[in-house]
Parts: sequence; C-alpha cells; structure tokens
Amino acid sequence: MSHQLRFTALWALLLCLTTQWGVGQTLHFIVFADTDDPTIGQAGLKTHTYLAQDLAPAMAKQTGMNLAFSEYIGQRCRASELDALLTKLTPGPTDVVFFYFTGHGWNNRQNEYPSLILGNANTDRVSLETSSRNLLDVYERLRAKNARLTIAIGEACNKERSDAPPRPSSSRAPDYMKTTTYSPERFGRLFREYQGGLLMASSQRGQLSVCDPKGGLLSIALQNTLRRMLADDQKGPIAWEPVLQAVVTETEAAAQQAGQQQNPFFKTDLRLSVASKPAPMRPADPVVASASPCASVDAYVNETALAGIREDLPLLRDMNERVNSNNAESYARAFLTFYSNQKKFYDNLGQMVFYESSTMPERCRPEFQQNISWIRESTDEINERYQLIQKFAQKPLQLAAQARSELPSLITRLEEILEELDK
Repeated sequence: MSHQLRFTALWALLLCLTTQWGVGQTLHFIVFADTDDPTIGQAGLKTHTYLAQDLAPAMAKQTGMNLAFSEYIGQRCRASELDALLTKLTPGPTDVVFFYFTGHGWNNRQNEYPSLILGNANTDRVSLETSSRNLLDVYERLRAKNARLTIAIGEACNKERSDAPPRPSSSRAPDYMKTTTYSPERFGRLFREYQGGLLMASSQRGQLSVCDPKGGLLSIALQNTLRRMLADDQKGPIAWEPVLQAVVTETEAAAQQAGQQQNPFFKTDLRLSVASKPAPMRPADPVVASASPCASVDAYVNETALAGIREDLPLLRDMNERVNSNNAESYARAFLTFYSNQKKFYDNLGQMVFYESSTMPERCRPEFQQNISWIRESTDEINERYQLIQKFAQKPLQLAAQARSELPSLITRLEEILEELDK
C-alpha cells in the first residue's frame, strides 16, 4: 500500500472514531427568554434557569460534548439578535444544535406554528410583525446548518393577538420529580445516536401556552420527563417518540388542571446513526455568563428540591404522630428506612434549594446570598436534628424518644421553607 493510500485510510479511520466517540463534537445550546415581560417574565426566567443550570450542563457532561451556551434574555431577547445568531452559527457535521424559546407568541395565519415575539409583546400589528419570527422558519434555518442533530422548541401562545394570554397562576401544584442521577447511556442514546431534526411547539394553533410562577407548563413537563426517563435506574430501551409523547401528555394534564386546553405538537425526521458508541465522560465547559437583570430569589428556586420536601412532609408528619415507646422497634425500623433512602437528599438540601445561576450579575450576588442565608441555617438545623435521631439506631426506645423531641421542629423548618419559596 502506498504512503498516500495508508494516510488516506488512517485519516478515514480517525474521522470514523471521532464521529463515534464524540471527540470534538459541540453542543450549541441556545436560549431566548423574554424575562423582562411584566406578566410572564419571572416564569420565563425560571425556565431559563433550569435550561442553563441543569439541562445544558447535563447534556454536555453525559454525552461528552463541548458546551457552547448562548443566552438571550432581557434586552437581548430581540429579533435582531436572533437574526444575527442564525447568520453566524456554523455547527460542524457531528454537532448538536438545541434551541429553546420561552415568551409570548401569536399565530399570523401563515402556518400552524407560533410566531415568537422577541421583545415588546404589547405593540401594534405592524411592529409586532417586525419583532416576531416564526418558529417553523427558525427551525428550517437551523436545520439548513446541517448539524448532526437539530432540536427547536418554542414555548409560546399560538392564538391571534386579539386574545390576551392568561396571567401566571400559582393555584396549580405541579408534580416535580425528585433530584436523580442521570444515565450517560440513556443521554447518549438520545443526543448522540440520533441524527436529523425535531421541532416542537407548546400549543396548537388557536391555543394559549400556559405558565405559572414555577415556569412554563411545557418546560416543567420536559424537566420531569427527562429526569424520569433518563435516570440511571431506568431499564429498557429509550427512544425519542415515547419521550416526546410523555412531555405532551404531562403538559396536557397540567393545563387541564389549570382550567386550560393546551396540546403541544411536534414533527421529526429523526433516525439512528449507522454506528454510535457511548462517549467517554468529560467535564462540561462552563456556561458563559452575560449581562442579565437582578431577579428575585424566587427566580432561582430549584423546584425539584421543593418537590422532595413536599413529598416527604406527609411521611414525616405521620411518623411524628405515630411515635410511641410501645412500638419503638417497628418505629425505629420505619424511621431508619426512610432516612437511609432520603439521606443524600437532605445532606445536600442546602445546596439544592437554589440554582445559583452563573448568569447572575456580580452586583446581585451579595444581596442574593444575604437573602438566602436563613435557608442555609434552616437546612443545617434540619440535618442536625436528623442526626440526633438516627444516632440511636441500635437503641429503639431512645430513638423514639429523640424523634418525639426533634421531629416537630424539623417539620416546622421544612414547612417554613415551602411557605416562603413555593409561590
């Protein structure tokens, strides 16, 4: 074999391995969020925080891809910024593009997809046309970049502009999943082994897209579904179709609970790559910070952590009511089983309650830290009281007595956290 032929064969082999193992692949994660809007801005910021602090880093870490994070919030959520991005974005043929918009939208009767309003939503029709970009058009322009996998999700109303969107309501109690450990294999299956495109809108033409102070219903459903279906304790195959159907079903159920009809829809041309193997793990690149407005403490609350508290409180109240020296042995077993299952959660509760977003302006951090100091103190106290009870693991009578003493205050602290943060 000639030197030239050997070089060509070696280069082809290296290219194949690069494609299979994720080396050099980049995840272009793009978020547009109208966080300045007076009605849905806070909900949009919660969705942005989940995407920036949870999903984007997790996708990069679990798949071994380099993270290129771009965010356009506040005054940067503008049509000119989106146009510039669509012009300059140049993904490689093995890269992934993930685009997410959360904000106001409307249907201009050109197709079934919403037009995304980038900026002032309360303007005249002519100005609205200028400041809007249709979701389908955005997707097609991204798809034309020829990345291996392109995903575009628009969370926006899809009605005509004569219909005002509902104000966020806190009456709904969404069923958030508890914090879990992601599975690299399952993440890799969805984001490394598939190629093609996926387009998803949060509501059908003629429908509103509902949100509450905890975020948009679609983003909450997406968060729950990915945490559930990409967890490391899940068995069996994973594919995009059941994931997307689960997101649709959960969004529809939450909207119905809020007294609305909202039916997300999607289209795909996804297919499995010919050859793909799990990528080696590597640390995700840090999320790039940019200017963003000071936000309230509520904007950085980790709803998953609150869900864990919400789920555990009835169990703790029941244990508090049942504590009795006459059933000390069975009570001790029940308490220790509960605590062993939840220990990791409570050990890290102080760090989990908030996303300390890297996008938070430095000028906002001192006030933020001051405002959440009571949370650290409360979670430290909760852990101390758990420790005081469980140290009598081998002495059921003393454990029951200690539980009778410590559980009321422990429960009170958890209730205070929920009352203050579960808006």
